[in-house]
Amino acid sequence: MKTFGVKNMLLITGKFPDVTSDTDGGSIMVSHLVEALRNKCTLDVLFTRTYNNNFINIEGVRKVTFHTNKVRNNNKFLRRLANIEWNSIEFSQLIPQYDIIIIIHCSKALGLEKLSQELLDKVVLFPMYLTSSYIRSNEIVPIGYTEAERKILLKIKKIITPSQSEKNDIIKDYEVAENRIIVIPIAVNSYIESKVRDESKANRLIYIGAIKKQKRNDDAIVLLSKLKEMGAESHLYLVGSQQDDELYAHCIDLISKLGLENDISFCGVLSQKEIAELLNDIDINISVSRWETFGRGIFEGLCAGLPTVVYNSIDCLFEYANANSGVSYVENINDMASKIYDLCSNPSFYKSQSQKAIENSPQFSIEKQKERLLQEILCSQK
Repeated sequence: MKTFGVKNMLLITGKFPDVTSDTDGGSIMVSHLVEALRNKCTLDVLFTRTYNNNFINIEGVRKVTFHTNKVRNNNKFLRRLANIEWNSIEFSQLIPQYDIIIIIHCSKALGLEKLSQELLDKVVLFPMYLTSSYIRSNEIVPIGYTEAERKILLKIKKIITPSQSEKNDIIKDYEVAENRIIVIPIAVNSYIESKVRDESKANRLIYIGAIKKQKRNDDAIVLLSKLKEMGAESHLYLVGSQQDDELYAHCIDLISKLGLENDISFCGVLSQKEIAELLNDIDINISVSRWETFGRGIFEGLCAGLPTVVYNSIDCLFEYANANSGVSYVENINDMASKIYDLCSNPSFYKSQSQKAIENSPQFSIEKQKERLLQEILCSQK
């Protein structure tokens, strides 16, 4: 591997690299990037957020600035479209000052296609979530938003995605050349202790994921109700930030309607260390999401040795964990309840799934991820 000396780099992101009210996979990705790049380059960070005094000084970062959206709108797609000119003018003035620009989320790059190709070749884009993924998550995406994505994706020289399934989407939906898209799996929580579990001791379930439409958190509540009807007394821990107030209110109403007030814990945002500690006391890992671009929370449970039950529509999981890797893939919520019941009542099956689950750990190490990121962002292969 050959490096080209210290580079001036700008990281543009809407996520803070620490525990905040909206921490999610994007925040963790930003944290991993800052950790990987510190001392390897001269790094500046631009947050597309309102000013936050807690993040004006970040270890390994030379300068932090804030750029706030000019136009407000509760519809995120319309808000992003309305701020294209405002954001792209600001970013266009900054890009010539740097050797490399990393942009986290395609929405932050909208409008930059007007720049020269020479300047655009400096950009490394992490799309994070694109139209196909939003649609699979039951969201309505304006045609204009998809077209705005297309314009910039076709101009970017290097796109980094965590899964082959998202890469396939980018090629199919936007006709981006395959050689411009690099797949690097996301590292899981380094605090997690991988251990084989003998049986489900208290039928504690965990679902790691922000409260938002994509995650279908209300389905997890319905699932718990079905388990209770089957005689499998269980407790559900929902871990993640509250990003959709309407869905959260619906979840609270549903819990009351189903009489599950004592059976569900909303854990909110937890630090990586707190999540690892909670996983030690959990029995089964679940996801009721129908689509992920990677599924980091799912893999965290697996790496902890938790038998895992998910829907078979999450294509990206198959790349890293097949049906013989401690994961049970099911078709619908009734099948999921039945599979969890089997895990709770059959110690032999439970232990077998736990043993298989921990075998996933090596491929998601933070060191492997850092090495790949540095190779693709800062270096060239001999």
